[in-house]
Amino acid sequence: MKTEIERLEEKNTVLLRVEVPADTFGKAIDEAYKKISNQLVIPGFRKGKVPKPVIDSRVGKQSVQEEALQSALPSYYIDALKDVDIEPIDQPEVDIVQIEESKPLIFTAKVKVKPEVKLGDYKGTEIEKPSAEVTEEEIDEQIETLRDNFANLEPVEDRSVKEGDFVLIDFEGFIDDEPFEGGSAEDYLLEVGSKTFIPGFEEQLIGMSKGESKEIEVAFPDDYGSEQLAGKEARFKVSLKEIKEKKLQELDDDFAKQVGFDTVDELRSDIREKVREAKRKYANTEVRRIIVDKVTDAAEVEVHDVMVERELDEMLKDFSSDVKRQGLELNQYLEMTGTTVEDLHNEWRDRAEDRVKSRLVLEAISEAENVEVSPEDVDNEIKKAAEATGRDFDEVKQIFQMKGTINSLGKRLLIGKAIDWLIENANIKIKEEMEEKENQEGKGME
Repeated sequence: MKTEIERLEEKNTVLLRVEVPADTFGKAIDEAYKKISNQLVIPGFRKGKVPKPVIDSRVGKQSVQEEALQSALPSYYIDALKDVDIEPIDQPEVDIVQIEESKPLIFTAKVKVKPEVKLGDYKGTEIEKPSAEVTEEEIDEQIETLRDNFANLEPVEDRSVKEGDFVLIDFEGFIDDEPFEGGSAEDYLLEVGSKTFIPGFEEQLIGMSKGESKEIEVAFPDDYGSEQLAGKEARFKVSLKEIKEKKLQELDDDFAKQVGFDTVDELRSDIREKVREAKRKYANTEVRRIIVDKVTDAAEVEVHDVMVERELDEMLKDFSSDVKRQGLELNQYLEMTGTTVEDLHNEWRDRAEDRVKSRLVLEAISEAENVEVSPEDVDNEIKKAAEATGRDFDEVKQIFQMKGTINSLGKRLLIGKAIDWLIENANIKIKEEMEEKENQEGKGME
């Protein structure tokens, strides 16, 4: 098979001219005759034994050629891509130039290809890595949060409501003097100032006393989740039954025992390790994000609209899965929020373009530095998926193969390896070290 390639003026587009030898396409024609022969029911002939001239007279040579093309053309196209070593990003536009008996099959394919990447400086990239050191103030913050979670709510008798109090209320809501669904409750515990209720409601509770009743007027926000209530003015009859304030427990060994430790020192030590681990993970994630952003910004590449649209489709699939985990279908979410798929695409478009560009740059770096993913790497990743789901490795691998996601898994691993390579060859300094160096340089100039 002979393949010629021509670069077109259209961005990232080539034209392939493919010539398939007559004997090669002849085999596809023979297979087409066999298939049609097995499908035809003609008196006097057994299935599969209908002669070619009879098939030609019944269905026509053109139909046979079309059957042969439908069957064989995809494999010819794939072989042509391998011949010229290009990677398409969309379905080709195929035109048949010549299809005649005993002559080569000739066709052209207009193909949008992966954009060429012009890499900038990517070796020895300077990275400012956040420190994983833990301060005493950070430990104190975590302990205060813990104390707040274990605080007691104690009744207040001698004063009115102030911000931060918890109030036990009965309320009934009306719109146009008519009660509305979900607008009433009894013994409802509300933290004043938590901003969990309709804007303006909690503020009007301040100053009320135990046993007092009053009417509160508010307006539902225009973007409220319920279309029936959005933008509507409402009136609530509220009865204040009890005022409670939060009382924090003393930070002592007795408190430490409540949360699973013998002493406060043990509690602080445990918090220190957990905060350090969280900061370490954050720092590593930040390094990966920063280095990808830097090498991407340093590179030049024109991202094709087709690739952006495909990325948006993938983002929508992921978003739909996230919504489903919350018990909603995508169309239900769109209806509730008053948005459309087009709105989401418009909101995500810049992010999708950045993701495509970063991926192209990382793929180019992996090619330049001979970063590769082995079959063992792919199998190891599948093993992790199998272990996480409690399934057999062969079963999970077969699922990947059936879904055709083995290649995408390999590409994802390649991107990860490219980032690992960049980090190994980067100039990484801890943020505090860089600040200290800058301070010393500043003093030296004084």
